[in-house]
Amino acid sequence: MLYGRVAPDLSREQIVFLHIRKTAGTALAASLAEGLGARPPVVTAWPTVHAQERGLLALHGPLRRAAVNAGEGARALALRLTGREAPSVANQPFIAGHWRLDAVPPGPRPRHYVTLLRDPLDRLLSDHAFMRGKRDRARGDALDPSLYDLDLEAFAEAVAARPELYQHDYQCRQLAGAPDAAAAIEAADRHLWLAAPVSRLPEFLELAGRGLGVRFAPPPVIRPSRGRARAEALAPRLRARLAALNPGDAALFAQVSADFDRLLTESG
Repeated sequence: MLYGRVAPDLSREQIVFLHIRKTAGTALAASLAEGLGARPPVVTAWPTVHAQERGLLALHGPLRRAAVNAGEGARALALRLTGREAPSVANQPFIAGHWRLDAVPPGPRPRHYVTLLRDPLDRLLSDHAFMRGKRDRARGDALDPSLYDLDLEAFAEAVAARPELYQHDYQCRQLAGAPDAAAAIEAADRHLWLAAPVSRLPEFLELAGRGLGVRFAPPPVIRPSRGRARAEALAPRLRARLAALNPGDAALFAQVSADFDRLLTESG
């Protein structure tokens, strides 16, 4: 990571939070935005949506996006009519989104990237619980929404039978564009200013504050997804099968965790 080697200048540069789904990113984004005095950009950058929605679901996503964008457009117009600048990707010291490292919307400011990673088994359990029964389940790691109607045992069996229906090593994909642990670890080292495991969120904010000259408020309480199974409560065989689905993410998580611990030690 670039922390300690690079000093961001927020008067002309920008912190970009790569929000990987189900990694407590909402909590971190709120803390960073408040501490850095950032406002959400008016135009929402929608991530690519899987084309797996069926029936009414196929209409729900586009209608929701159109309604949100219409509201944001009206807010931008109101700001301009009263002589105020509408917040945008270009004029904020901090932006966040569900972007891959290589797919952040372009902007004029030099950028410094941050993210959180999560133990891949915990993340899978959270993703499964959050998306199960939701109307927009296609946003999960399972590319076929019907997989989320399955309990964990059946889910593991279904993914083993048809691995193409599940985005293995999703966290690696967000950093390297592919389920490649070595490439993701290299990307983290070369391009991320700071990254940490979810469990170290308070320490992340402490280190980020030192590097940015900002005192961040404590993060909000992170509540687990309703109905999420606990990894330690799973039968050992099932736990092992689920953990084996994301070997690249496991390697990436271990390396970033070790690097973050080293930064904590070096910073005193």
